[in-house]
Amino acid sequence: MSNLKKIWIKLKNLQFKINQKNEQNKQRKFFNHDEKLVLQNTVKNKFPKAKQIKFISKYLSKTEKIVIRIASGVLLITLASLLINLYWNNSQHVPKDGGSYTEGLIGSPRYINPLFASANDTDLDISSLVFSGLMKYSDNGLITDLAESYEISEDQLEYTYKIKDNVYWHDGEKLDSEDIAFTFARINDKESQSPLYFNFKGATIKALDERTVKFTLENPFAPFLESLTVGILPQHIWTNIPAANMTLAEFNLKPIGTGPYKFESLLKNKNGEIKSFNLEKNKNYYNTPAFVNEISFKFFESFSAAVEALNNKNIEGISYLPKEFRERVINNRNLNFNLLHLPQYTAIFFNYDNSPILKDVKIRRILAHATNKEKIVNNILNAEAQIIHSPILPNSLGYTEEITFYPYNVDHAKTTLKTLGWELDNYVIESEETEEEETTEESTDKEVEEPKQVKEEYPFQVRKKNNRYLELTLTTVNQAESISIAKELQKEWQQIGVKLNISSLSPEAIKEVINNRDYELLLYGQILGFDPDPFPFWHSKQTTYPGLNLTSLKSDKIDTILEGARKISDDAARAKNYTEFQKLIAEETPAIFLFNPTYTYPQNKKIKGFSTSKIITPSNRFNKITSWYINTKRNWK
Repeated sequence: MSNLKKIWIKLKNLQFKINQKNEQNKQRKFFNHDEKLVLQNTVKNKFPKAKQIKFISKYLSKTEKIVIRIASGVLLITLASLLINLYWNNSQHVPKDGGSYTEGLIGSPRYINPLFASANDTDLDISSLVFSGLMKYSDNGLITDLAESYEISEDQLEYTYKIKDNVYWHDGEKLDSEDIAFTFARINDKESQSPLYFNFKGATIKALDERTVKFTLENPFAPFLESLTVGILPQHIWTNIPAANMTLAEFNLKPIGTGPYKFESLLKNKNGEIKSFNLEKNKNYYNTPAFVNEISFKFFESFSAAVEALNNKNIEGISYLPKEFRERVINNRNLNFNLLHLPQYTAIFFNYDNSPILKDVKIRRILAHATNKEKIVNNILNAEAQIIHSPILPNSLGYTEEITFYPYNVDHAKTTLKTLGWELDNYVIESEETEEEETTEESTDKEVEEPKQVKEEYPFQVRKKNNRYLELTLTTVNQAESISIAKELQKEWQQIGVKLNISSLSPEAIKEVINNRDYELLLYGQILGFDPDPFPFWHSKQTTYPGLNLTSLKSDKIDTILEGARKISDDAARAKNYTEFQKLIAEETPAIFLFNPTYTYPQNKKIKGFSTSKIITPSNRFNKITSWYINTKRNWK
């Protein structure tokens, strides 16, 4: 029995081994088949198919697997880099809506109304963003704004304008030709007391249809197009407000216009003073709307206070930065100092009605010879100005260098003065002096002595003729740049024996002095228009307020030339008049023309797209404000 059991056990073991071997043969056959399949397909297709890749790991060592993972990572990074470079090289930054900008202005707003804004730079700045005119300024001259097109008659007496059809007021009403006619009717109404009254005196306007208006002039007036840059008022808002009450209306501080920005809010302090004024983007603007959503203004009494606010980052720009404040700006790296060309000149104006000495044209020319313009421009203005010798600026219509001017020449000035009988003499200053005595009970009954006349010699000799010293007084505004120029003139003229006294006044006080022509010499600047028309500044009828002729010049020849130029539409012909005008001004020497300054406009670098280079008035720095932007995005080129 035991033998049978042993045989049975051996048979079982044999069967198990046979079964195990058969199983191994099956597995070997399966793997050989797969291997053959993989190899055959790989040879056939050169690259494994996706369903074959799952078997690769069975044939790779650990090191090979790591190498493949690293190579795959490098491949992915390379592909990503190529895609990024492809996008970057074929796309660009473009402006994106959003952001806000805050600017500091000197002074406070009163009339944000185009009929009155020209008298105040702050009003004009804000008004230029809220209102639109038929025409507007650009770097290349005048272009249409509200107007779609215009025509001028051959006799230069009729100007016909076609208005754009897609213009809406900020309150949603549509603009039409009646708004245009109403605005100019109010300007011509004396009761409105608009400073623009004289610009349109004698002109009539008529609305021909909903989109057409016609201006008719009494006489040809070449600069008339420039007058049409004035903003237009909404008739439906102002028609029920009498002309005499226009300056009292709340719409002067809560304006409704058609410009790229509209009124949002204002903030007053407890004294009723406006501290900030906020505008928001006009999304329905008839041209391309602005990118920057909000423009805010904060108001300061002085440039010093404005610069401090800029340094403290309470504002992001200032309307204008005088040169003497440049070094006080501490965050220069965050600012762009935009240098703009302004049609303005600074001159010394002679009022010889108030000074017998200045009636002699030879004395006026001598003072010109004693004025070192180059030193003033280089040392005081840091060379940020252009020396001039004429009221017609370089690159303006009719400008010529073929005029007589009086270069800096101290020796010539001294010799000429001596020839005219002006001899150097000791200048004696007489002043009153009272001897102070100690006050005691014993001296209370003492007789008080009369003031004594004390004579003091001026440290420099002054020229004298017919018992009269060559002594003059120069009036200027109380600002650092003007004072520095005045003191430099004082030193220069002192060299030839002229005693120059300086009277510096606040901006408010000097306006009164100018209106009354209460000065001998005036150091002051005048802003011209786009058209170089000198009539308002040099015609004999403009020597009294509100005229802008700041000298005593009265010349029939000059008057005739200026009157004639206004009637000439051909630029070449008008230029001849202006050339002759400059020659006569040089002969008369009613002023010493010093320089044409640059206008420095500091602005935070977050503002991009500022490209203005020429301005007519300071408010023109906003001419291209719809192109300014803060945020950006990338678009395919």
